[in-house]
Amino acid sequence: MFGKLLKYEFKSTAKWYLLITLIALGLSVITGVIGGSATNGFVDMETNSMQIITGTLGILIFGGVIGLYLSNYYIIIRRFYSNLYGREGYLTWTLPASPHAIILSKFVGALVASLYCLFLLFFSGFITIIVMGAVIGQDLSPVFSIIAEAFSHSIAYWIIIWWIFTTASGILLFYVSIALGQLFQNRRGLKAILFFFLLCLVLSIIGTAVNPFKDSYAVGYALVYGKFDEFGANFIPGLIYEVIKIVSMYFTIHYISKYKLNLQ
Repeated sequence: MFGKLLKYEFKSTAKWYLLITLIALGLSVITGVIGGSATNGFVDMETNSMQIITGTLGILIFGGVIGLYLSNYYIIIRRFYSNLYGREGYLTWTLPASPHAIILSKFVGALVASLYCLFLLFFSGFITIIVMGAVIGQDLSPVFSIIAEAFSHSIAYWIIIWWIFTTASGILLFYVSIALGQLFQNRRGLKAILFFFLLCLVLSIIGTAVNPFKDSYAVGYALVYGKFDEFGANFIPGLIYEVIKIVSMYFTIHYISKYKLNLQ
């Protein structure tokens, strides 16, 4: 049943992520064209014109990244709440599936969607570079060589693993906040938001002790001397902490959904 639920999850969100993909790729092409055109004319431009173009590029890039992640998390939160604790919850919880299958299908679907958004972010960056190169009329392949060089160090893979685990715990943080909020009779949305900020505060304070980047000396040493591969061990305590968070939050959601479910 888990496979069917996960398939339905992907099918239900496919149209939204297709729209997000088209918008992201469109913005990357526009950014590449503007950036390439501006680069060709920077020599003859006035200062004000350069500032306007630079600001426009910054807004497009920053706005695109923020918009991508906000859209992703909006879809994730809305589907979890409406399908499990909203009006659709009556239908969801009568399905011949265990609470584990229902919750895991939402979680895995959300994690895959978040990974896709990360891939889309990098792919959009590649498109921007390619378009800029075409407009400028120059070979920008050295940029890709720099990126390939970055992935020759093990720290790049540590960062990817770190991102996956922190994203997973972040998704479950949204879920557990919603689950805790629905324990109350009134203003469940407000209670869920309060729980979210409270948990963020507490978990972030604890997390600072195991953050792989907390040791500024080790970070500086790796940057100055290029000892990136030796820095990977600093991620292990943080990853253990993320696993503890993931397991504890998941079973909290499972317990509330199975024993304390109170649909309105």
